[in-house]
Amino acid sequence: MTRRRAPTGLKKRLVFRQNGTSMYSVDSFAVRRVSREDEEFTNYAIDEDFPGLIPPDEVWVSAPLVDREALFFFANALARRQALAKGRSSDAAYEAALEVERSLRTSIEGVAFHGGKRDTHTPKEIYQERYIVLEDDRAPVTVWLIDGCLARDRYKTDYAEGGHGYVYPWVPRDEIWAEQTLDRGELPFIVVHEYLERRLMRDAKLEYDVAHPICSEVEYRLRERSEPISLLCSRPRRLEKRDLHRLADPAFYEYAVRHYVEK
Repeated sequence: MTRRRAPTGLKKRLVFRQNGTSMYSVDSFAVRRVSREDEEFTNYAIDEDFPGLIPPDEVWVSAPLVDREALFFFANALARRQALAKGRSSDAAYEAALEVERSLRTSIEGVAFHGGKRDTHTPKEIYQERYIVLEDDRAPVTVWLIDGCLARDRYKTDYAEGGHGYVYPWVPRDEIWAEQTLDRGELPFIVVHEYLERRLMRDAKLEYDVAHPICSEVEYRLRERSEPISLLCSRPRRLEKRDLHRLADPAFYEYAVRHYVEK
């Protein structure tokens, strides 16, 4: 496997080393800027996730999550590698590692695992800050910055970055959730992804597995300041929070449908 150069601005820092495996804190925003494939880097990753980028003896964890969740991700990584070494499939190893992490979270965090079903009493602690209200064509959509660790403890062990109620039953349908720990400069891209995905699933009736890659492609093009950036920004520049009100304009959704759905 050809090694790739580390991303510029990675800010890689050793957290700890155990049994020949090193955990590093990294700037996940810098990783996600490298390429379309690397945009999928979320909470943590090992070489199986990003071969050629992450060395086989390393675990990379998103820097803002290290202090509170590094132990959980390291346990997950070790369990997954052990399962892979025993010949288990990637999917089976992934699920086995999630079970290890979930059990550890429950014992240490003391939060009962609710799972993927609808939640009639969302803990108020999940909501950290109201980020923006988008005037959707049907009803306003509130984007909340949330406690991602609590979401992983309670709802989905591998929850990452953002989500909405058309994917996750425990997120109210009129809300979009984004992790509070995300870089403020990256939040607009995450909101675009989640809002567009929500529209494609709701209005175009696409399944998540079809809608998600479309939104990831649009998100990465916006990160590159390529089309459809002109539909959100009046001049070529990096996407900002102030541009998000234009998400509800028909032109943006129609662009996505025309270029990705109808094809």
